[in-house]
Amino acid sequence: MQGKALFGKYASDEKREIQFALAANQLHHFMPVRAATDGRFKYIRSYIPYRQFALRNYYQWGMPSNKAWDKLVLGGHNTNPDWAQTFNAHPAEMLFDLEKDPGELHNLSDSPEYAEVLVKMRTALSDHIRATKDLGFFIPTSRENVVLYDKVRKEKYPLNELYNLVELAGTAHADDAPVFEKALSSQYPEMRYWASVGLAQLGAKGELKTCPAPLLALLKDADPYIACEAAYAAAYLGETAKGIERLNNPAKEADRKIGYSLLECLSLDKAMQPAIRVHLADLKDKAETLPRKANEDAGLMARGILVNLGEMDIKNLHGPESYKAGLKLNHGRRPMVPLPN
Repeated sequence: MQGKALFGKYASDEKREIQFALAANQLHHFMPVRAATDGRFKYIRSYIPYRQFALRNYYQWGMPSNKAWDKLVLGGHNTNPDWAQTFNAHPAEMLFDLEKDPGELHNLSDSPEYAEVLVKMRTALSDHIRATKDLGFFIPTSRENVVLYDKVRKEKYPLNELYNLVELAGTAHADDAPVFEKALSSQYPEMRYWASVGLAQLGAKGELKTCPAPLLALLKDADPYIACEAAYAAAYLGETAKGIERLNNPAKEADRKIGYSLLECLSLDKAMQPAIRVHLADLKDKAETLPRKANEDAGLMARGILVNLGEMDIKNLHGPESYKAGLKLNHGRRPMVPLPN
């Protein structure tokens, strides 16, 4: 087994200067994040910066506090910019001084004063990803029915090429577009996916205005993750109607949640809301007719999009049947003794 023991007789006494962390899928939202800290500074690298941190895990959004936060911000009642951060696109790189800013609210990645720290942490994380052969950047469909660890070694997968593309995608500028356009035709699904991410990032930032023909062709890619990410990119690159149409209408019903994930992203952008409203009648129908009981049900995701569009009060997100089921579940439970302090 890989790794080093933290406790017990095999515990390592190695003292690392920098510790590393990761975040992977947020359920149906594929959004890998990595982090590093030396105890004083914390560096966070988000590889798909346009995926807002407030994208919903519908089990967690059953809590009143989550719904209240959404209602405050999405309802236009919020007066504190810090509280709205998770609803917006965020920087690809974030650096925080944990002594001065333990709440991690003030990003120092653009501050010249901390440029040396930023480079140190960025390099350490990048080296760690390569040293550990991090496989978290493979899209979920590439992990199905295979042991990915064995597969990439047997096929001698070009991991460094993948890592370079992943790291470029979130921080790209207009002159990087040719790199992504070339990768759109790669034999490797991950390369096509991350090329689409890079072009989407350029489009969302307004640094690229037109949709490359190979990107538009990927809306018909057999892999739904690639097709949907390309559709999101197209929505910002002059093909808004085609992009949103693809996200709302999956090639296979089983893949609907992948498109809805990106529609949820787009629905938090007020500039995109009018184009999404073209599909309002269909979304309302799906919100009532698709399953909405389990955490990942597409009916819940349709309802979440309607909440973002201002078409549904978030208190109704899970529907009256969930409230009744909760009352039934909790009826007759013994009192909590002792009560928490």
